[in-house]
Amino acid sequence: MGDLGRFELCGFRDCRFARRVMVERIAPRGTASTDLTVGADPAGSDVALVKSAGRVLQILELFDEIQREARVSEIAERLSVPQSSTSVLLKSLVRLGYLDYDPASRSFLPSPRVALLGAWLDKGPVRDGSLVRMLEHLSERTGGTVILAARNAIFSQYVHVLQARTAMRFHVPPGTRRLVVWSATGTALLADSPEAEIGPLVRRTNAEAPAEQPPIAVAAVLTNLARLRLDGHFLSRGLVTPGAGSIAVPLPRRIDSKGRPLAVAVSGLLDEFERREAEIAATIHDAVARFLPEDPSRP
Repeated sequence: MGDLGRFELCGFRDCRFARRVMVERIAPRGTASTDLTVGADPAGSDVALVKSAGRVLQILELFDEIQREARVSEIAERLSVPQSSTSVLLKSLVRLGYLDYDPASRSFLPSPRVALLGAWLDKGPVRDGSLVRMLEHLSERTGGTVILAARNAIFSQYVHVLQARTAMRFHVPPGTRRLVVWSATGTALLADSPEAEIGPLVRRTNAEAPAEQPPIAVAAVLTNLARLRLDGHFLSRGLVTPGAGSIAVPLPRRIDSKGRPLAVAVSGLLDEFERREAEIAATIHDAVARFLPEDPSRP
């Protein structure tokens, strides 16, 4: 794991309820880098999760992130879950046919059954791989953390994440939630929402968010939406994590078979993103046009 240290980051502008995060020094591709690991749900938990259900999905999302086999000890460490509990869950998933186990390496890997889950939901860019190829393209071109987000009640939830390639980066786990009215991806997800819906949504957010969360002003949210609609993208400047910037763009509704809104964002250090705003925004728009064309028969 390399050298470990502690670092404090704010989930919101008010540092009084900042979450503790881990700074990990790792060495991918022979180059030292620093991961600033942001809490998976700084917006707080509005519904108590059944631990076993949540951990099963975290295990599957971990495999999606690392894309290789893993032993029980590594899985337990990465998820900060007791190894005994992790072992029981993994064995259960093997028995149910969702994981394969290799006795020789004592490692686990998702089975083909997992790959087929959800295939019926989409016959377009998600299923044919165009959407994932677009995210990979953005990762290569920008070097930043690439995020695909969807709406989940008062939250924007990160459904797919490609971690940054830069030496200093914020590590963002899949499944992370941000307030939809106060985040880059959330602003993009609300791009087509009528103004009449914004006020009630902000009031609901203020009512359901943790007590420590400073109230969010409707006018500020409307200003952010106006900026998005004018520029075609939205750059958040430390809205969630101080020192972090994120450039988000709404994706065409036709991508999802049910017309649900999706957004893509590239995130990184704020100073760099302020300098590269026009470049990164153009790269995102070009990628959407190339990989998700109006006419799917186009190359």
